[in-house]
Amino acid sequence: MKKNVVSILIALLFLLPVSSVQAHHFPDLSKYHFAYYSIHNLSKAGILNGYSNGKFGPNDNVTRAQAALILAKTLKIDLNTKFKPAFTDVPTTHYAYKEIAALTEKGVFADATKFNPDNPLPRAQMAKIVVAGFDITVDANDEISFKDVPLTHWAHSYIVTMAEVNITRGITTATFQPETLVTRAQLAAFIERSIQFSERVNAKTITYDKAKKAYSGVTSVAYDTIAMVNEIRQAAGAGKLQEDSALTKIAQLKAEDMARNNYFAHSSPTYGLPWEMAIDLGYPTNQVGENLASGYITANETVDAWMESSGHKDNLLLKSYTVIGVGYTEDSDGFPYWVHIVCD
Repeated sequence: MKKNVVSILIALLFLLPVSSVQAHHFPDLSKYHFAYYSIHNLSKAGILNGYSNGKFGPNDNVTRAQAALILAKTLKIDLNTKFKPAFTDVPTTHYAYKEIAALTEKGVFADATKFNPDNPLPRAQMAKIVVAGFDITVDANDEISFKDVPLTHWAHSYIVTMAEVNITRGITTATFQPETLVTRAQLAAFIERSIQFSERVNAKTITYDKAKKAYSGVTSVAYDTIAMVNEIRQAAGAGKLQEDSALTKIAQLKAEDMARNNYFAHSSPTYGLPWEMAIDLGYPTNQVGENLASGYITANETVDAWMESSGHKDNLLLKSYTVIGVGYTEDSDGFPYWVHIVCD
């Protein structure tokens, strides 16, 4: 496996538009926005709407009432309920009364004197309503922790559970910032990830282990790209790639390095070029290929974009490659970075 010469096939991708996706046009939403596809998919499904001026307002804060509308549409909640919540600030004439009432009956919102419908939604409240709305089992394993979310925080279990199933992540690796307000774009990304998680639970690729009190089958979204690439490789007559845990550690470090240091390039200010990084971290070859992508929310969109780029396609379909490592992370704004490292 050791090579005497440096040989690398690398190709750089920065948000190459996927021709098969015709996104709904919001003039204030760039195709390079981190939540572009989530907003498009939810808009197409009738879950999200733009403003009367045609704009989406991706950076606008979401109010509690707006979040109720979006969640109720997503969950297809039956609004014909006789339940009457105790909120004195949400009259029956309120535009979101039925949604708020139905979700409160379901236990998503606490039935209290005040609902504060016009208050912006903080990340802690977002975690609670998403976990409760999608019936995600809450556990207290604390496999993930944030230094600003102590055990005594009222939303601790919701936040940790949501992070453990990869629907949300911290603003940094150590902090969640529970009081930071959620934007319309961020909520779109959270909702789409929750839908995808729910679909995998329904398909039983993710199951809840009562004995371990944890979900099994939950992996980084980057792992989903391996099966997709292998399906394409098999159709092209190339062999399947095996996931290599050592390569995955390297790919994950590269993704985190890009997010932390705000760059998008094969040459890392921390680790140097891909083959230098592999050798320095103890991987026994200097012949590696690296594919990068940023801005895509789902594995499908990322792989589709790579396959529409001739350089990336050639790299991923090279027959001499036998193993792959994958990495994924998001920066503090929720902007995603994807890394594939392949070698023979």
